[in-house]
Amino acid sequence: MGSVHHSAISPRTVVMPPRLRLAMEVARHLAESVLVPLGLFYGIVVAAGFHVALLAAVAWALVAMGVRVVRERRLPAVLLGTTGLSVVQVGVSYAAGSAMVYFLQPTLATYAVAAAFLLTALLDRPLIQRLAHDFCPLPHDVVRSAPLRRLFQRLSVLWGVVLLVNASLTLSLLLTMGTTSMPVATAASVPLFAAGFLLSLLWFRRSLRDGGYRLAWCDPTQAASQGA
Repeated sequence: MGSVHHSAISPRTVVMPPRLRLAMEVARHLAESVLVPLGLFYGIVVAAGFHVALLAAVAWALVAMGVRVVRERRLPAVLLGTTGLSVVQVGVSYAAGSAMVYFLQPTLATYAVAAAFLLTALLDRPLIQRLAHDFCPLPHDVVRSAPLRRLFQRLSVLWGVVLLVNASLTLSLLLTMGTTSMPVATAASVPLFAAGFLLSLLWFRRSLRDGGYRLAWCDPTQAASQGA
């Protein structure tokens, strides 16, 4: 996502990119990591078979990373992690020759990430804070303020629970309906993640207010020029 800067308008103002830009970034990440790979896999399974679909899935992950390499100087840790997991996922599934194994692996990975969020909630720098920095870096003094440190602890618990519920729902559908359940599981997870994002935003705004910061939604370059 776009960078977050202290605006020249006020040393206590945190400037974030316009809401529409952030929404488009979230939609792009969702399409890139979930919707396109899922649609690509199902489409190619029907047209060309399971093994070709696996190769297409890993090709998509590598192409997505290659595009980022061309456009950006620094690769987010999340992108590197998801690409690595995609390669492992395809390799294991190819060896097992099972579509169930292909979809089961990310479900197990979701459980692992949920556990990591919950276990690091009370650390000085929770895992979720490190991941958030890749998409939405905040000024150091803002991150180190007491309200924001409490925020990341709460977000760790919130998203740990969200991921646990999502993984459990996906696993139950996989075991009862098989691989045809994945579009259903994806659709069912949308309200859950939307509620998590909304609550996260509300907590973020309140934490900034408690820390004495003001949140401004605008282009950081415009904000700087207004304060010059």
